[in-house]
Amino acid sequence: MSLTSDLLRRDLLRRDVLRGLPAALAGLLLAPRPALSAPVSDDGTAFLHGVASADPTTDAVVLWTRISGADEGGDVDVRWTVASDPELRQVVAGGQARASADGDWTVHVDVDGLEPASTWWYGFEALGQRSPTGRTRTAAGPEDGRELRLGVVSCASLVNGYFTAYRHLARRDLDLVVHLGDIIYETNAGTPVRRHEPRTQPVTLADYRRRYAQYRRDPDLQALCQGVALAAIWDDHEVAGNAWKDGASGHDPRTQGPWAERRAAALQAFLEWVPLRRPDPSASERIWRALPLGANGELVLLDTRHDGRDRQVGAYLEDPAAALDDPQRRIMSTAQEEWLSDRLRQAPGAWRIVANQVLLSPLRFALPPALARLADPLGLVVAGSVMNPDQWDGYPAARRRLLEVIDEDAVGPVVVLTGDIHSSWAFDVPARAETGAPSVAVELVAPSVTSATFAQIVGPDSQLLSRGLTALAEDQLPHLRWADIQHHGYLEIGVHPERVQADWWHVEAVDDAQAGEHHAASWEVVAGDPRLRPAAESLRPRLPPAPLPGPPPLSGTPGDQPGGIAAFSPRLPVLGAAALAAGGGLLALRRRRRRT
Repeated sequence: MSLTSDLLRRDLLRRDVLRGLPAALAGLLLAPRPALSAPVSDDGTAFLHGVASADPTTDAVVLWTRISGADEGGDVDVRWTVASDPELRQVVAGGQARASADGDWTVHVDVDGLEPASTWWYGFEALGQRSPTGRTRTAAGPEDGRELRLGVVSCASLVNGYFTAYRHLARRDLDLVVHLGDIIYETNAGTPVRRHEPRTQPVTLADYRRRYAQYRRDPDLQALCQGVALAAIWDDHEVAGNAWKDGASGHDPRTQGPWAERRAAALQAFLEWVPLRRPDPSASERIWRALPLGANGELVLLDTRHDGRDRQVGAYLEDPAAALDDPQRRIMSTAQEEWLSDRLRQAPGAWRIVANQVLLSPLRFALPPALARLADPLGLVVAGSVMNPDQWDGYPAARRRLLEVIDEDAVGPVVVLTGDIHSSWAFDVPARAETGAPSVAVELVAPSVTSATFAQIVGPDSQLLSRGLTALAEDQLPHLRWADIQHHGYLEIGVHPERVQADWWHVEAVDDAQAGEHHAASWEVVAGDPRLRPAAESLRPRLPPAPLPGPPPLSGTPGDQPGGIAAFSPRLPVLGAAALAAGGGLLALRRRRRRT
């Protein structure tokens, strides 16, 4: 979320919220292509940004790295190797790619012909040097119903803290990490723990490339990407806050140039620096796609931000009520909406796990006039209700169309994964937001990795404020099962054909690179009953993954040191929000006492 004071007043709480014999035989067949050749250096200076893998299927995975030190030269030949052992001796695949200036010397290799449900090790070689060795895992086959473990993260601002959540997640044995967006931030807002490169907001392609390069030097992000495959989507801050198809409230064309040019530059940098499999080569900016999860189902990844989204209501449109009633308003393109409906109806396996940027469940409040007057200057009152118009609440017709599909008998159980709102929530998703109809799906909302929490944004970050806001939400939202608005962290999800369980893990602090974590909550949903219930216990930990070989990730780069940005205090511009929250909480508590 954008935290500059002007955006807080106008855009508060709008989206500023993944072996034996076959391997040996393959190694013999590929003997003419030996493992990484010698001699090479392990000092890693050609691989300052580490390695990563992404979008595993039953027989393929995308590998990624970036070559440093070639900026002044021409193209660079890069060798890659995949093996069934950490030493890269039992080679199953290998080849050569080319890094060039056109792609900022990043390398993307889509390796196929692999066995399903298997762990693979990989590495790169360029400029006489060897990369760290990465580990990845292919998806299970369609009949394989063994438990699948997912990590879920979102919203990681480098200036707001250390990526401690990534470090803790990297220590878990996971099959896939789902990143729901805001992988980088364009703003410098927040109380600085580290400082951004460049110091100003990125606008050009060179700016965005430099920002990604800085994030990719972070040792915790490198450890996560080196150890487990990613399935990533973008949200708004990869370009600018509260983005839609033709603009963003966080973009000023008078000082930052044409929106189309900035957007094109930012999305190109994302597609260079974030590994993923392009689902349609003819549509260069399409990221909506699906990945198999074995007999457990399918992961459906959406783009509710840059693919056909109409402008947000509220301060942006003269008649917000009429806009909300417009049946043609869209949060995604017609083509993506039709594709999503098909995937929900036709996806194989037990579950449809939908990775989505912004909150699907209703999060609207009715307030007495006195409290509503406090909310109105903050841009929170839209058509008579307190709401965030950047979420699906601002696109009710699009939400109705989606929920009607989810409610069809032919559609299997749906679990929605959401980020963006910088807090932890567990929702039953009602078929009709307006009537509170029975649940048709569940929604699991991941907290931010570092970006300012919900509580920090709306007022002084205190237990009293958090209790007041949570009580207000629980009082008016019968489909809300649990919430925490104060902590950073991540989700760990266990997927079985019969049930899905989510554990929320919260880190103790983001300004301490060595901070610990604690278990916050566990909820589960069983097939055939689209409602959350408390889980009996947290997911049992798997054995920790084996240590990763190869040169250790770098740390302590000069651009990551504190200072250089004026401190930002959320207290002064949001005193009205604090009063609003406190008043709303007292109102909710009084209603509870009267009911008791």
